Amino acid sequence: MLNFENLYEHIILNSKFYWREFTTVAFALYDKEKVYLYNHPNYSNEGKHYYIIQWNSQFNGANTLIMYDHYPTAIVNLDYYNDIEKIYAILQHELFHGLQYLNEEKRFPNEFLGMIYPLLKENLELRSRERKILYNAVIAPSHTEKINLLKHFISIREKRRSYINDFLEYETSIETVEGPAFYIELHAYSHISSNKKEVEIKEYGYDLLDNKESAFNLRKSCYSSGLYICLLLDELSPDWKEVLFMTEKSLYDLLKDTVDWEVNDTQEVEISLETNFIFNAIRENTQEVFRHFENDKGHHLLIIGEIICKEFDPMNVVAYENQLLHKTFLSILINEKEYYISQPVITHFYQKVSSITKLHIVLNEKPVYKNGVVRIKGLGKIKGQYSFDKGYHYVVI
Repeated sequence: MLNFENLYEHIILNSKFYWREFTTVAFALYDKEKVYLYNHPNYSNEGKHYYIIQWNSQFNGANTLIMYDHYPTAIVNLDYYNDIEKIYAILQHELFHGLQYLNEEKRFPNEFLGMIYPLLKENLELRSRERKILYNAVIAPSHTEKINLLKHFISIREKRRSYINDFLEYETSIETVEGPAFYIELHAYSHISSNKKEVEIKEYGYDLLDNKESAFNLRKSCYSSGLYICLLLDELSPDWKEVLFMTEKSLYDLLKDTVDWEVNDTQEVEISLETNFIFNAIRENTQEVFRHFENDKGHHLLIIGEIICKEFDPMNVVAYENQLLHKTFLSILINEKEYYISQPVITHFYQKVSSITKLHIVLNEKPVYKNGVVRIKGLGKIKGQYSFDKGYHYVVI
C-alpha cells in the first residue's frame, strides 16, 4: 500500500515500468512550512530517504521542475492534493520533465507564438473537429476504425496548417514536451490507484471534447492532445519511446509517419453556431481584460519612446492587436538602464515584442517631476519630458 513512508521506493521501483530508460532526478514535496527533499546528490539523511529543509521562495506556486542547488528537482505542492495516489502520479509527471532535462530536450514551444496566436473562425472550427476525432481514434474498438479516424485527424490538422502556418508548430511543440509527461502521469495513477486505465484514459481525454475550454486555454489544451497522440503511438509504433529523445521530430510527426494520409482542400469550412459563439466570447473576453486595466483606479502613467523589453513571463501575458498585458512582471531597458516592474503593465510594440514604443502602468502615487527627471515610486527615476493631460501622466524619453 502506498504511503509517505514508502513513496520513495515506489517512485524508484515503478518509474521504469512506465518508461524503460527512466532516470529519476531529485524530487521534493512541500507545504507552507517544510520541504521534504528526496534523491538529491547534495543532501542526505542517514536512515531516511528524505531531507527536511525550511520552506523558501524557490518552492513556490504550481508543480514544476526547478534547479535546486544546481540539480534538477521535481516539486509538488502538498496543499493541492488530498490523496497520496495523485501526489505519486504528479511526481512521476514532473520527474519525466527531469528526464527530458537529462536528455537535453530542445523542442520547447516558442511562447511568443502562443501570445500572438491568431483568432480565426476556420481554425477554431477545424480544431474542435480534430480533437473529437483524436479522442474517438484512441477509444475506437477496431484497428481499421482507428486508422481511418487517424487519417481524418491528420487531414484536418494539415488543412488547419493552411490557415495558421507556423503557429501549428507551437501546438505540436507543447504536445511533444507535455504529452509524454501526462502519459507517464496517466499510467502512474492507474497503476497505483484502483481505477482502470481505460477509465482514466477517458477522464484525461475530456478536455479534447470541451471546445470552449480548449479555445480559451490553448496551451493547456495541447496537453491532452499530446497524451492521446502518445496512446496512439503505443499501438501503431510501439518503439516510439526509444526514438523520442533521438529525433528532432515532434510527436505529431512521429504519428504521421505511421499511416498514409492526404489533405482534402476542396471542401469549404462551414462555421458552426458554437464556433461563432466561442469566437465572439474570446474576443470580448480579451477586450474586457484591457478595458478593466484602462479603468483601474490609480494614477495612469504612459512612458513613450524607445524601450527595450528584456525579460517577462510568457505564460502570463494577454495579447490584443499590438498590445501585451503582462500580468506578473516585466524587465525593461530605458536609456541603457534596467527597470523591473512587478505589477500588471501594458506594452505597445512595433513588429516585435522586444521593441516597445509605449508602456502603460497604474501607480498608487503620483509621479514627481523635477529638473528633467521623473521619480516613480516602485520603479525609480527616469529622464524625460513630463506632462499631464486628461487624467494621464506622460513621460517622453
